[in-house]
Amino acid sequence: MWYCVAAVGGQYIWARLQSFSAFRRWGDSEQRPLARRAWVLMQRIEGLFKAASFGNLLIFLYTGRYRNLIERSLQARLVYESPNMNRAVSFEYMNRQLVWNEFSEVLLLLLPLLNSSTVKSFLHPFSKDKSSSSKEDDSICPICWASPTLVYLALPCRHRYCYYCLRTRCAAVPSFQCSRCSKPVVAMQRHGSDVEHKTQSQ
Repeated sequence: MWYCVAAVGGQYIWARLQSFSAFRRWGDSEQRPLARRAWVLMQRIEGLFKAASFGNLLIFLYTGRYRNLIERSLQARLVYESPNMNRAVSFEYMNRQLVWNEFSEVLLLLLPLLNSSTVKSFLHPFSKDKSSSSKEDDSICPICWASPTLVYLALPCRHRYCYYCLRTRCAAVPSFQCSRCSKPVVAMQRHGSDVEHKTQSQ
């Protein structure tokens, strides 16, 4: 009981006293010497308490008794209620946590090495209906799998792409190959136009 009063009540009273003195500006009040002295006294008490806490920490590391000044002043220690009782420790949760941590680290290591377009092109045929025609497949961009807003053709295979998808992929990968037929893309052409735009690989 006394430990709770000293640990909780003492810290609360000291925090409220510090906030009140800071609000009243006891440290800046030159016209009120009593408030100024109280502020200096509070600073000295706080400094002595920190020094005593540091000394108590060193003693605790050496002896292993009394973690803080409150326990030392009250002679309070943590003891086992039944010191001879057998304790069955289960490491199942710890093992499961270690497995998930290792699995997440492996994923974080491997995911940046995977080519997203290659994975999408590999998994896309399995996710589509077998009865879908090639025209329906060619009507969407094989990179973002959406209907192209600005349609461009990859040359020489003439498969349809979004302009931004095709331009970004050709700029990032100089030897970019078509995601549908795996042919090297040497140029790109706007759908319905005869003007060809060379890629950076040329």
